[in-house]
This record gives sequence, C-alpha cells and structure tokens, in this order.
Amino acid sequence: MIYCIWYPSGGFGYFVNAVLTLHGKNFHKTTATDAQPSENGNFHNFKLATPKYFHDPKKYQFDFDQYKNYSVLIDNGSNNETDIFKNIFPDSQTIKICYSDFSWPIVAKTMVIKAQQLNFEETIYPEKSKWDSNEDWAIREKYFLYLKDHYLRDRWKPNNNHTLMIEDMLEYQIFRQRLTQFGIVMNDFSSLWDSWTISNMEYIQPVITAQNIIKSLKQDIPMDVSGLSLWTQAVVNYFIWLNYNYEIPANDFSAWFDNTQQIKNLLKDNYES
Repeated sequence: MIYCIWYPSGGFGYFVNAVLTLHGKNFHKTTATDAQPSENGNFHNFKLATPKYFHDPKKYQFDFDQYKNYSVLIDNGSNNETDIFKNIFPDSQTIKICYSDFSWPIVAKTMVIKAQQLNFEETIYPEKSKWDSNEDWAIREKYFLYLKDHYLRDRWKPNNNHTLMIEDMLEYQIFRQRLTQFGIVMNDFSSLWDSWTISNMEYIQPVITAQNIIKSLKQDIPMDVSGLSLWTQAVVNYFIWLNYNYEIPANDFSAWFDNTQQIKNLLKDNYES
C-alpha cells in the first residue's frame, strides 16, 4: 500500500514520513535506522525511502513493490490543495495533515522558521509605514493580527481523505491510535515522538499555555500569566478572540496582564457594557 502524506508547510510531513518509514510494519526503508531533528525541529535530514512528489511534476517514476508499504511525501506547497497527485497513485491512501484554529498558531510560526527559513521576529514585525511604534504592545498586536487575519488560517481543513490533525500529533497515544485507524500497523515510536516534541516545544508550548489560560478563565481558577513571551501573549489574545469574540485593546493594555483575574475582569466589563 502507498500512503500519500499530504501536508502544509512546517515540517509535519517529513516527521510523519520518518515515523511510518522507521516504525510502520512492512514499510520500505532506507539504510537509516533513526531520525534526528534539526536545530529548528524539522526532520528534513532523514533520507526519503521514495522520491518526493514535488509541485505536480509532469513525470514521477519509482518501482514500487506490491508487497511493501510506502510513504510518499506530497509537497505542493501551502497554497495548492489540488489532488492531481491521486492520478499518479490511483490505488493509494491519502493521509492529509490538517490544522484547526487551535493548532494554527503552531503552523503560523513553523511555516516562517522551518519552511521559509526566516527569523520570525525580523519577519513578523510592525511596519513603519503602518505603525508609529515598535514597543512591546505593537509587536504583540502585530503577532495577534498575523494569527487572526492570515489567509492560510482557513486552509488545510479535513475532507474525504484520512485526516491527521496536528493537535492529534501532540499526544503520543492519540497520534499512534490515529495511524492505526488508517490501517497502519505501528511499532512503538515513542522515543522518536519525544525527540520531535522536545525540539518543537517552541511552537507547541504557547498553544498549551493559551489553552490552560482559557480553562482558567472558564473554571474561575486564578493563574499567573506574567513573564510570558510576546508571541505567547499574542497566542493567548488569539484564543481569547476565538472563545469570547473579543479583541484585547493593544494600546490600552500595553503592559498586558499579570494574572487571569485581570483578564476575567476585562471580559466581564466588556460584556456588561
């Protein structure tokens, strides 16, 4: 069976490919016996067992063995969700890696750092032609608007393919269960998952923190939110917007917040006004 791994930018496809190639039962392998993340958390150094299908090539050729399983990366870029590749692999199964509003902040940062190989802080910044400040509140607001308004936020949604949500990948047992549901017999890959999680914590942790803050607000359990990075603050503001349909006034709260009670008071005042 050929499994086409169809994915947005950010290194997710290469990691899933490494998982299947090394730990899926009867998968065609290279001489590699392990996979190690790079400094920015991607697995692009892992040698592919089959050629990547890149930007709808006119020709794709590889001698597949009908008695083996294969992982083939479908790399058409984040802007191209057409499935012409299925004509090349008519008897394959497609695993489409998708994201939701919840996991979008992970993708939003990885696609700059990993796919574009750019410095995030130097790439997403308040433009002088549109902003009269480069203070923390302006940078935070720029990050928030980047999350809220970027056109790719509404892309890579589930359809008729097997769907692997990025949030499914954040817990080992759920990740493994999803692959099993696709009919793939998996050996233990917890060590590889651990290395991926640790090397990608820069992208994952802000979402976990934001989720915990939303839980704190809803359950009325006080939580200290001081000391968070500007990006994490922006992710929290984005989650507040998603859950409460309210945008934190950037300049009015230039110092941001010390605890969730302050956020709760602001939301309460907004709903009562």
